[in-house]
Amino acid sequence: MMTDQSSELLAYIQSQIKEITTIHAQAEKALNAVQGKDHVTKWKRKVVDGLEPYVSQAYLQHITKEWLETTYFVGDVFDELADEVDMCRRHLKKLVKDIQTTGIP
Repeated sequence: MMTDQSSELLAYIQSQIKEITTIHAQAEKALNAVQGKDHVTKWKRKVVDGLEPYVSQAYLQHITKEWLETTYFVGDVFDELADEVDMCRRHLKKLVKDIQTTGIP
């Protein structure tokens, strides 16, 4: 049984998956990779803030650590950005699956 809160959260997550796809496409076209990375970082902060009212403190700490406190260096900034965006998408898709199967973490 889906609660209103779950439905609301799922709609938010789906919209953010679409948004990061758009941001990433723009970032890849950016002449300045650092600027592209900045857009992605701002988006990540916004999503973490957006999840806060819904998810547990433990989940929030986990995603904050993964998304905002851990830096991955691949060498190429555009490759790094692609990896970062993929990771975020994977986390959001897993969150959707978790909400649908076991409820909001």
